[in-house]
Amino acid sequence: MTAPVDIAAPAANHTPLVDTRLLPLGDPAARATHRVYEHLIGMWAPGVIEAAQDLGVFATLTAGPRTAAGLAETLGTDLRATRVLLDGLHAYELLERERGADGQAVYTLPAELHGVFAPDGLYSLAGKITHDRNVAWGAWRNLADNVRSGARGEHGGQQVNQISEEDYTALARGINFWAPPVVTALAAALRERGWGQESDGVLLDVGCGTGIYSHLLLKEFPQLTARGLDAPRITAIAQEQARRLGVADRFEPLTADFWADDWGTGTDLALFVNIFHLQTPESAHELLLKTAKGLTEDGLIAVVDHIVDEEAGGANVQNRFFRLFAASMLATGGGDAYTVQDYDQWLADAGLRRVALLDTPMHRVLLAARA
Repeated sequence: MTAPVDIAAPAANHTPLVDTRLLPLGDPAARATHRVYEHLIGMWAPGVIEAAQDLGVFATLTAGPRTAAGLAETLGTDLRATRVLLDGLHAYELLERERGADGQAVYTLPAELHGVFAPDGLYSLAGKITHDRNVAWGAWRNLADNVRSGARGEHGGQQVNQISEEDYTALARGINFWAPPVVTALAAALRERGWGQESDGVLLDVGCGTGIYSHLLLKEFPQLTARGLDAPRITAIAQEQARRLGVADRFEPLTADFWADDWGTGTDLALFVNIFHLQTPESAHELLLKTAKGLTEDGLIAVVDHIVDEEAGGANVQNRFFRLFAASMLATGGGDAYTVQDYDQWLADAGLRRVALLDTPMHRVLLAARA
């Protein structure tokens, strides 16, 4: 069994831009203003990253180190401006920068980042960058309007979060990286409940996206089979990735409507990854009612989402991320980060009960069984 994730003492994962040691100790207003300013300039990071992606900086540096002059010549960009951009990426610790024999700075993209920006990388963020350009940047500008209106539909009710199929396709490709630690934790929890190498159950992945969670679970449990439910454009991506990961013979893509179509019965594990935060409380409730009908007697439901645990406290890193994620959902038109208590009530109404709550990076995994 893997060791639990330590979320109490997270490693620093962003680059501080204010040296607080230089601030006067007796001036709390000045310290507070610097702290807020550092939040406001958070937009610099996606600005330089997305510009570099658009220009082909990362793709070029994947082939090998370059000077600013060499990169500018390859990309057809201005030399001074290219140097400024590269130094910005170095400031965010995305590029290494060393002085060459001729005195010019040489920039290197670390090997572990090559796949992060490559469109065909298994854990690429290229799709996330595309989604931000198409959806997120404009949506954040409208957050105040959505707070005034509650981002409600034309009839005044809460609405599910909806983006175009094209934007969903880009985003689905751009968040595969969340899967490995989630699957590791979920697989360990399933083994604790008796699952093993010979377990031959049926997994239903509702809103499967690229199918990465199903595919990795299929590699964990060699006798497991999976059905991935999503739109036609998305299931085609999932099927191709299943072939890439060597599990296509046990992964069946299914095109169906979440609400109108029957999902069938005999499900041993119903998996929902990043589905519930898109819902209204009413639609989330309905999803669990519908899912319960198709479970086997010993069947389980796994919800992987941004689940707020009030008992963990407001300073908990997980809760902090989830509440900011809820703000992003409000910006784009609907959805929320629901609490453990919300899920417990919906589960109870469906004749189910929570049997585990696992912490994984940027997610919690809620495991439920029949009451």
